[in-house]
Amino acid sequence: MARSKPSRRKHARRMFVETLESRSMMAGDFHHNFAFPEDADANGVVTPLDALVVINRVNRSFADNPSPNGAPIPTRLVDVDADETVSPRDALIVLNHLNAQNMNGESGRRASRVESDRRIELIEKALASNNLPPTFSTEEAQAILDTLRSGGRPELGDYVENGSLHWRKPNPNPPAGLPNREPIGPGDSPQAAARLQFERFIAGLSERLAAFNVSPEVIGNIASELQIANQDGTRFDLQQVRARLAELGVDVDKILPQPAPPQSDRPERPGLPIEVTQPIADSIVARLTNAGVTTEIIETISKE
Repeated sequence: MARSKPSRRKHARRMFVETLESRSMMAGDFHHNFAFPEDADANGVVTPLDALVVINRVNRSFADNPSPNGAPIPTRLVDVDADETVSPRDALIVLNHLNAQNMNGESGRRASRVESDRRIELIEKALASNNLPPTFSTEEAQAILDTLRSGGRPELGDYVENGSLHWRKPNPNPPAGLPNREPIGPGDSPQAAARLQFERFIAGLSERLAAFNVSPEVIGNIASELQIANQDGTRFDLQQVRARLAELGVDVDKILPQPAPPQSDRPERPGLPIEVTQPIADSIVARLTNAGVTTEIIETISKE
């Protein structure tokens, strides 16, 4: 007997949207780019090809088809976010980096959007397990790790030397509006050398701020203030620049990490008392006398 309409409606299958399984490919034939996470093809720059490399690998993992012809897949540095998997998030990070890189038509490198702590953790793990990408030696991985631990950014050219963090020298072709000069020659005056050094400082600072997507207005403000201060004869050190940038809303601890002072290999000697023998004491008194020091002072020193 045919069911009534209410009965058919009761037993009818309801339609609903099913959430697809979030899939990712576990580590095996891919790695993380220690030096520049968004550079998936390891050619030194971030381009749309890097996003395509990641997307292709994600598509293969979703289709359970590692290679269209069964051949081994060449190792790629597609684990962008350093979580030891490959997922659409990796491609998204590259795309966001490209958008920031092309923002306002500006060129130049941008700092990685992957957290330094996550990068440090993965490099430490890779060194401990000796599972390094084929493009990095142990020495190179350790150097990058030291730079990240010091607060530097290897993707911007920062490096550690003798225990101290150094920033990459500014681009010889500074951004528009900043002076561009040839290196100082033998005939240039000390004033010209000082001016060129100051101009390079402004160019390097502007380039670094732009790498962290600081607004052009803030970069222009600090460059203008430094130029005016220099014309007035006012000296600005890096601490003052950091303080002014903080007032302008810049995260100076992230962008301008404090370079650590070089560590001495010589152990500190305990403050032991110095024993002065009589010949040395006589020599000191003679030198003080020849220098015209008064008798009262010499007698005091002799007693001590």
